[in-house]
Amino acid sequence: MPTPIGHALGGLAAGVLVAGRTAPLVPVGKRSWSLLWVWALCGMLPDVDFLFGSHRGVTHTLGAMFAAGIVAAMIARRRPVVWGAVAASYGTHLLLDWFGADTVVPLGIMALWPFADTFYASPYVLFSAVCRQYWLVCCWTELIQTVFWELLLLGPVVAVALWFRRRR
Repeated sequence: MPTPIGHALGGLAAGVLVAGRTAPLVPVGKRSWSLLWVWALCGMLPDVDFLFGSHRGVTHTLGAMFAAGIVAAMIARRRPVVWGAVAASYGTHLLLDWFGADTVVPLGIMALWPFADTFYASPYVLFSAVCRQYWLVCCWTELIQTVFWELLLLGPVVAVALWFRRRR
């Protein structure tokens, strides 16, 4: 499974590609957030389930992706491109996890919830399993290699997305 850095890069690329040159700020309460930060955060958002002691459950589903788009519609009224970009950014998390190596049973993600509770895993692995034994030096070595791979794989995608954004 990708690291938060990989998920942020995926969310950023999808958000930029869907939203294009839309207005760069979205009001949230009394503050305004840069949409680039919003896209990156939406790419990482499904992993909030770690706070509740589970992982790859309901937050890693198409249902949650559509719910994120609905929440965006309530926050950014009259900006449907933002709704789609939020949903796409969130959806990259599902896609990247689907292509990630999994070491915890059940393997894969429950992508089609609420329609099905089957777990799905890609037969092709692009991202290695993330080491979570942070107290071990070898774990940090693996994490550095994993982040390097994510930057190598997803960095050019983000660069092309930002380039297209400037050209539109």
